[in-house]
Amino acid sequence: MTRSLVLTADDAGTDPDADREIAALLAGSPLTAVGVIAVPDRDGGSDLPGVERIAGLLARTAPGVAPGVHVALPEPEPAGGLDDVADRITAQADAVAHAAAAAGLPAPDRLDSHKGTLYGLHGRSYLPEAIGVCARRGLAFRLPRGLELYGDGDPLLSSPAVRERHAAAVAAADAAGVRLPRAIATHRGGDAGAGDYVALRDHYLRLLGRLPEGTSEIFLHPAPETERLRAAAPGWWRARTWELRLLGDPVFAREIDRQGIGLVARW
Repeated sequence: MTRSLVLTADDAGTDPDADREIAALLAGSPLTAVGVIAVPDRDGGSDLPGVERIAGLLARTAPGVAPGVHVALPEPEPAGGLDDVADRITAQADAVAHAAAAAGLPAPDRLDSHKGTLYGLHGRSYLPEAIGVCARRGLAFRLPRGLELYGDGDPLLSSPAVRERHAAAVAAADAAGVRLPRAIATHRGGDAGAGDYVALRDHYLRLLGRLPEGTSEIFLHPAPETERLRAAAPGWWRARTWELRLLGDPVFAREIDRQGIGLVARW
């Protein structure tokens, strides 16, 4: 059995302190990929300084890394209809691509969803629009072929309606030639669900043991403890600092080796 893992840091481009840590991790830890968020402003544009900042950091520490596009849609749902959603996804992909090119980085090679807004986990699904953009841009998409790791024990993801929508989206991606990971996984609870560092590490160690054959992805949100993080992520900031610690923990790295899991940058 061959098991490969894309290990991704999400939310890059939103916090200068986290960006510095993520760039360093890509140069000296098991981390292999990064999702860059071009934060929508009130006019539907992007936070270009943040995108350019992380691109510049990556150019200095990990120049071979192709940034991913971590799409964020406004909450509540965009009011402009499906065409507007496709335009927003495209604009954010363009912002990351332009910053990568300016910094001398490889072009973005994948796209995924901040807070699940594209998947319809908390509202309308925009999977057809996302898959369409990926097909036109030659991007892979973070849509798992199987929900066994991400949806384990979640009644929402176990519902027949969601399962049917997921199967239809996988079929559409295959028809459009959009690459998908075999499975995806993360820690989906906040600080209360994590417990403490050891419990969070044990959660990720168990995930390593459950990775199926093929190429899967584990994504995290590593960040150092700062006043900015405490204010921006109440109820979540401790887990983010623990995920940062995890990526430098030799126990985690040794378990990846022991399991014979190959670390790769793309699925």
